Amino acid sequence: MKKTQALTAIAMSMLLFSACKKENELSKVQGVVSTSLQDMISEHGANPDEAIFAANAAGTGGGHLYTQSNAAEQNTIWVFSQSADGMLTKQQEVNSGGAGYGAGLGSQGALILNETHSLLFAVNAGDNTVSSFSVAADGNLTLKHTAASGGAKPNSVAVHGNILYVLNTGSSSICGFAIGSDGELTKIEGSWHALSDTAVDAPQISFEPTGQALYVTEKATNKIDRFTLNPNGAVASADFMPSTGETPFGFDYARNKKFLVVSNAVMGLADAGSCTSYSLSANGMLNDRNGAVANNQGAPCWVGTTKHGTFAYVANTGNGTLSSYYISETGNLYLINAAAGAAGLSTIDVIVSSDNRYTYAIGAASHTLEGFERKPFGQLNHIGTVSSLPDFAAGLAVY
Repeated sequence: MKKTQALTAIAMSMLLFSACKKENELSKVQGVVSTSLQDMISEHGANPDEAIFAANAAGTGGGHLYTQSNAAEQNTIWVFSQSADGMLTKQQEVNSGGAGYGAGLGSQGALILNETHSLLFAVNAGDNTVSSFSVAADGNLTLKHTAASGGAKPNSVAVHGNILYVLNTGSSSICGFAIGSDGELTKIEGSWHALSDTAVDAPQISFEPTGQALYVTEKATNKIDRFTLNPNGAVASADFMPSTGETPFGFDYARNKKFLVVSNAVMGLADAGSCTSYSLSANGMLNDRNGAVANNQGAPCWVGTTKHGTFAYVANTGNGTLSSYYISETGNLYLINAAAGAAGLSTIDVIVSSDNRYTYAIGAASHTLEGFERKPFGQLNHIGTVSSLPDFAAGLAVY
């Protein structure tokens, strides 16, 4: 009997040690990444998003970043130039052709560039319109067209080829537009479609990588919607899938767009947040890889992934921090650092620069735009702050 009890105690001790070791390796906060997690992240030197840290890797620089004021009477788009060291300088402010909301949009994707960076599109949530802009070689914008969004309070836009879709969160609906050669927007017949219910509080719309379908997150119903499209861009069918985590908010694609990383705000409760990685199946259904992976932060809402999708940075509004996650080749999600960087008060939008070297985030309450240099193993080094951002700035786009 005593021998059995002793063996049981040893087995339990080994189990607890193993569990604690795994938790320590995969749930780091404030700093050092364990050696074993480093080994996994480096992928034996083959992680493509780590290649920029090689001694001979050259930077590109010369990019541009866009956000919108979202001011109630006249929405404007702010244009920033990005220097080779990642620092931002404001170079233009242009009227958007519509009115902003004059309050936080609570959405990801308030403005977006097309694939060739020749056009930029932005929502005007205050007067229910969406606008298009041509993008000059120097990054400056020229307003081209403004159209009714097909619903109330447009807060997120998605573009693929010559098709644009708008999420109208105020009316819980989506609406599609054909994009003309000069940015003209023409409503597509049969593109309007309701979400799963009224007042679902939807924060983001985005095209599936193939362009044949759209995803929409619904915070109030804990659902992720998928709308398949006809060749002409009209909605062909709709599926409303339960999310693994509670209060799904922002999302971005990972691992060469084979997986979808979604933040779970968990009703904004303190230290309760998480993220989930979903595989994109052949039939379009979402299958979570390893559940809701906690980051122990408040209200993780916005998600930005690196160029090759091996890292995700998540803006935690409740803590004013950015969390870093690693996405494995099989799509499993691992927390690297719950607080990889302090990103202003009430951190919202986050994005990775097109040269894959820098990460930017908006501090909504501090009215700042925070810049970070990416470091090995998902770490971030703060490099600068742009002050005096508009009170209700929303959305980030970069090239």
